[in-house]
Amino acid sequence: MRSKGILTILTFGTLAVTQSPPTLSVTVNDASRVMPGSIYLAPDKVPGAGPYVFDLAGNTVFSGVGRISPGSIHDFQPCIYRKSLNFCLWQGATAKGYGNGSALVLNRSFGIEKAVSGVDYHEFDIKQSLDTTTGQLKDIALLTTYTPVRRDLSDYGISSDDDQGWVIDCHLRSVDMSSGKVLFDWSSLDHVPLNESYVLPTGAINGLSESFAWDYFHLSSIARLSSGDYLVSSRHTSTIYRVSGKDGSIVWRLGGKASNFKLKGFTFSSQHDVRVVKERGDTLTLSLFDNAYNTFTDPQGDSSGKIIELNMAKKTASLLRQYNPPQAGFQSGDGGSVQVLLNGNVFIGWGSIPYVSEYAANGKLVYSASFGVVGSSASSYRAFKAPFFGVTPAH
Repeated sequence: MRSKGILTILTFGTLAVTQSPPTLSVTVNDASRVMPGSIYLAPDKVPGAGPYVFDLAGNTVFSGVGRISPGSIHDFQPCIYRKSLNFCLWQGATAKGYGNGSALVLNRSFGIEKAVSGVDYHEFDIKQSLDTTTGQLKDIALLTTYTPVRRDLSDYGISSDDDQGWVIDCHLRSVDMSSGKVLFDWSSLDHVPLNESYVLPTGAINGLSESFAWDYFHLSSIARLSSGDYLVSSRHTSTIYRVSGKDGSIVWRLGGKASNFKLKGFTFSSQHDVRVVKERGDTLTLSLFDNAYNTFTDPQGDSSGKIIELNMAKKTASLLRQYNPPQAGFQSGDGGSVQVLLNGNVFIGWGSIPYVSEYAANGKLVYSASFGVVGSSASSYRAFKAPFFGVTPAH
């Protein structure tokens, strides 16, 4: 565990301009089975990139482009902050698969209420937690940071006068949104050895300099369990770690080179967006986006959404449901999300494949839409489905 600190909390006003949005082309829409709601997207690497809300017919009902400072946008979704509905997103600069920017809370006028600066985009999730001292609910955010640090990488053929190379240290941080106080800080390098990685230092992450630091871990999502422990997803070790919320130790590993569970009839790799679906006794049900892809090794097949069940007593992992893409050839090299909806349907954002899809609980495709061409640069790190509660005029 590293020492706790303070992250900077900023407050901004509102910028208001508009720009023509990307289009959402709907190819499947089974109105009798689709969950009502709106689609929250942040298309990237397309003209007019930014945060948007679309209805199920593909019409743009809201564009946030120009309302905040320029930069890449990720994780645009509705959120609860100070007991009120707001919007949340990450905005900043990205390179080599990670970023440095601000996690933003935006009010109903799309004015920025709060920002936590100096964070990466792979997780921004606000939950309400009871302060046992005051009896009040506090807004606690889960955030990620990526920090290049010096390490001995001589075992990987990287040598210098002091045998020190550069590697990315990924951090999980739990932050009090009111004060900016870091309540919990977990470091990948403190707990996960370099040799668990499937991605060796090479190319743009060759470890020879700070700007080419080796991203051995690549933290892709964080979820919190009811016990206070965390689920940390690592793309580059293809492992999901249960991390103790008390001392940061690793309780167990799922997948990767040192799994504590036997995977029964399925695999996953380079995964994103690991979420808790249900906790019940000795079983834990998770959803995840299985990229099944790694640009540094052979691709393993199409990406998919998966629902899996862990049996803690037997130490087994079973595949309950797999949601395959609407067409063959969906190998998402980055991003992706799986959202279990209230009616049991499952909504999937395909990451670097510019599609969103919805499935009935039995796996039948009931909705599919695209905002770009497969194989193009168009992408959206995650996608969400939720009611759109409207934007009030700025004052």
